[in-house]
Amino acid sequence: MKETELYAPVKKLFLSQGFDVKGEVKDIDVIAYHQDLMIGVELKTKVSLKLIYQAIDRQKVLDQVYIAIPKDAIYQSKSLYRNFTHLLKRLEIGLIIVNGDSAEVIIEAVPFDRNLSRSRYKKRKTMLDKELRLRKNNKNIGGTNGKKITRYKEQVIDIGNYLISNTKASPKEIKEKTGIEKAASILQKNYDGYFERVERGIYQLTEKGKKDIIKLKKQLEESI
Repeated sequence: MKETELYAPVKKLFLSQGFDVKGEVKDIDVIAYHQDLMIGVELKTKVSLKLIYQAIDRQKVLDQVYIAIPKDAIYQSKSLYRNFTHLLKRLEIGLIIVNGDSAEVIIEAVPFDRNLSRSRYKKRKTMLDKELRLRKNNKNIGGTNGKKITRYKEQVIDIGNYLISNTKASPKEIKEKTGIEKAASILQKNYDGYFERVERGIYQLTEKGKKDIIKLKKQLEESI
């Protein structure tokens, strides 16, 4: 689809809402206007940073700004779509999706409500705050893509250290001695393959667990 093919559906959309529409006014692809309200629309066949820059620039002189793109240019990835639409909302840029000869407004170009947005992510913020406050180490280097030592991993290391010293133990004993409330869950789920049940309610470290725990413990000691 060419950019010029987006024009007719977008024009029809705004005409149906009582706007007058003109194309290529100065360097703006489409302007829809009614009384004192002027809306600009940038037509593009794909999403790009340049498109965002253009839309922001149009906000300097227009009341509202939209970008119009073909349907198949936006729904390629759920995560990318979610992040892209959130960015547009933050920037107060509207989104119009063109599908064949029809166009639909997906995001309105309205002021962004930061408080409302943050209220929707309270759970994520709580988890972030918990991880920040409970984590003891400062080993992780910002910007790296490798394995990170999280609070969960710290608990695994503490349980492993206890088993190195005591060979075998029950989840209840480990919880009492280490203070780790989720000791039983960590042992049972055993995501890293560090623990094994040797008899009912009794756990010990696997050979892999012993090797990795010693290595991780050394990394933590070096970070202090």
